[in-house]
Amino acid sequence: MFWFLFFVFNITIKMGALSPEGSSYMIIANKMKDEFEKITGGKAKIVWYGGGVMGDEPEMVRKIKMGQLNGGGFTGYGLGAIEKSIRTLELPGLFEDYEEFYYVWEKMQDEFKSRFREKGFELLAYFPIGKVYVFSNKPISKLDDFSGVKLWVWAGDPLASEVAQVLKGYAQLINLSIADVLTGLQTGMVNAFYNLPYGALALQWSKHVKYMLDYPVNIASGGVVISTKTLEKLSPEHKKALHDITEKYFKTASRSLIEENDKAAEEFKKQGIKFISPDKNSPDFKKILETFAKVHEKFKGEFYTPDLYQSIVKLRDEYRTLVKSKDKK
Repeated sequence: MFWFLFFVFNITIKMGALSPEGSSYMIIANKMKDEFEKITGGKAKIVWYGGGVMGDEPEMVRKIKMGQLNGGGFTGYGLGAIEKSIRTLELPGLFEDYEEFYYVWEKMQDEFKSRFREKGFELLAYFPIGKVYVFSNKPISKLDDFSGVKLWVWAGDPLASEVAQVLKGYAQLINLSIADVLTGLQTGMVNAFYNLPYGALALQWSKHVKYMLDYPVNIASGGVVISTKTLEKLSPEHKKALHDITEKYFKTASRSLIEENDKAAEEFKKQGIKFISPDKNSPDFKKILETFAKVHEKFKGEFYTPDLYQSIVKLRDEYRTLVKSKDKK
C-alpha cells in the first residue's frame, strides 16, 4: 500500500525535444522544469532530453505512446503526427501576421486541446515559432520563377508534400530528410528550400543561397504535450501547476524564437542575401494566393472537416475586420 502511494506521488516525467542543449529553447525548458519541481517539492520531476537523442519527432510520438517517453516539445510536424487537424493553423497563406494567429488560437484552443485529449495527449502549450520563407539561388517573386528550381521538400511531412504538389508544374521537387539538405545544397542537388530564417542560419543552409522571397509562406508553430496517462498520476494541484508553468515559459520561448528569426534575417543582409518582395497587387501575386487556396482545399476531409476550417477562417476574417475598423477611427 505504502509503495503504491510512493509510486503515485513521486514521478519522473521524461520529455524529448529536437532543440540542442544550450539553445534558448532548452534553457527555457529547463527553467520551466526547475520551477515545477520547486512547486511540487520534488515529488514530481522533469527530465528533458534535447538534441534529438530520443529520435525524430514521429519517433518521439511513438515512444510516448509506448510509455518510453512521457511527453515532449514538438514542431507542427510532430504535433500533426498526434492530431492531424492542428496543421490547419500552418496552412500556407492562412495568416498574414502573428496577431491573427493569436486571435484565432485564443478562440479555438479548447477545440484543439479536446482533440489531443481524445488521442491520449494533453496539449500543454501551443505557440508560433516564426515565419517560413523560400530561399533560392535565383530571384523568385512569382510562380513562373520556380521554373528550373530544384526545391527541397521535407520527406515525410504531409503538409510540405501537399504544398509541393501544387508547385509540381513549376519546380523540380527533391524529397530529403533535414539531415541531408546541407549536402544537397553543397552538391547542387538542391538549390532552393523553405525554412525559418533562424533554422536556415543555424543549419548553415543560408550560406548556399543568394535570395529570399520576402513574403512568408506560413507561420510555423510548436507545442508541448504530455501523455494523458502521465498527467493523471499528478495531484490536481500539480496538474494545474504544470499547465500554468508550461504555458508561461513557452510563451517566453515563442517570443525568443521569433526574435531569433528577426535577428537571422538581419544577418542574411550582412551575408549579401537579397530580399525579393512580390508585388501584392499584381496578377502574379494573385496566382500565388490561388495556389495556396488549392492546398487548403486538398487538406479538407483527410486533415480537417470543412466546419473546422470555416470556423478558423471566420475568426481570422473577424480579426481583420476589427483591425480595419480601428484603423478608420
